Amino acid sequence: MAITKVWIEDGCIVCNACEAECPDVFHVLAETCVIRGESRQDGVEDTNHAKNPLKVEIGTSLEAAIKAAAEGCPVTVIKFEAIASAAAPAPAAKSGEDVESAVDHALGMDSAPAVAPAEDGSLPATTGYVWDIKAAPNRQIVLPKSAPLPSYKAFVAEQEAAKVADEAKWQKQLADFETAKAKAVEEGKPEPKAPVRAVPAKNETDLVFPAPTEAQAPELKHLMELLGDKVEEAFEQAGEMTCQVKKEAILEALRFCRDDQALKFEMLADETATHYPLGQGYAFSLVYHLTSVSRSRRLRLRILVPEGFEPESAEQVYPTANWLEREIWDMFGIRFQNHTDMVRILCPEDWEGHALRKDYPTLGLGQREISFREDRGGMLMKIAMEAAGNLGINLKVPKAE
Repeated sequence: MAITKVWIEDGCIVCNACEAECPDVFHVLAETCVIRGESRQDGVEDTNHAKNPLKVEIGTSLEAAIKAAAEGCPVTVIKFEAIASAAAPAPAAKSGEDVESAVDHALGMDSAPAVAPAEDGSLPATTGYVWDIKAAPNRQIVLPKSAPLPSYKAFVAEQEAAKVADEAKWQKQLADFETAKAKAVEEGKPEPKAPVRAVPAKNETDLVFPAPTEAQAPELKHLMELLGDKVEEAFEQAGEMTCQVKKEAILEALRFCRDDQALKFEMLADETATHYPLGQGYAFSLVYHLTSVSRSRRLRLRILVPEGFEPESAEQVYPTANWLEREIWDMFGIRFQNHTDMVRILCPEDWEGHALRKDYPTLGLGQREISFREDRGGMLMKIAMEAAGNLGINLKVPKAE
């Protein structure tokens, strides 16, 4: 690697840290820091906003010192470009040319991919930037512990496990008491007090957890009769009905919900998904929120799908699903079979990744990034506002004459 260009963004606080790290390149003045003319090919000493190239030997021999100076800058205004080799420097940017600034080195985007030289040994004028997630500590992904999937079976299993654990704890207390009692008798000491099993204290002001219960609603029972063994689970929770069916039977279930006279769920109000990266046997929960306008009832259909599975498009039953499933594809990466226009709806077509997955970094992957997070002095924000013309609008409160 070799550094080809170095420049100083506005906002320098004249801390001398850069000159201390690399005095052969940086020169601190009274108001700002500049790039020494001896280190540049054009011989000019200024902040190098035109991004004219450094001398080849400087960019190669002082690469480590320049990077150390950029890392030590408290306001992160030292920017630089790097290429794979310094066989030939990149040509200077033309005056007035719109060149994107390098993303903050602290975010790990100061390096460019290795580029093979041409036959004459020269390198291309621009190499571009490639996001390296490993070089960005603040974008490292730590998969969260997935929130438990709402389920009556899981709730019952948790309650049984809690009872078994509580009974084991009580039996241990009794065994410890018997051991302590025998020891006291052997030593001629008074017997210890027998343990009392703890009873949870009741507080009338406590909120009541809306625990899931078995399906009692006539709509759920009727749907279970229609689908038979294609229903994996049905339950009610907080007054809401949920029916989980096999992923291959979702289209049949939707048709029953729409056409059966006892159900008559005429509208697909919403369709969405949730990512469960630690799910056993599935990666996503795909949910269909159905509404019966004529009967004022709501039903939630759900399927669990693994990574790569393509469920049938609900558009075949509810045309509303067209845009909803495009959003699910855009945000989660779940494709639908027989969808009429399976393309992104929010992000550009060339966007990498799917932003609502739990393995997608909260700060993004760096695409089209415009960030003021490191603009501690507010200089970049000020420049942006001036460019937008916002600083000249009603800066003073008008007073009546």
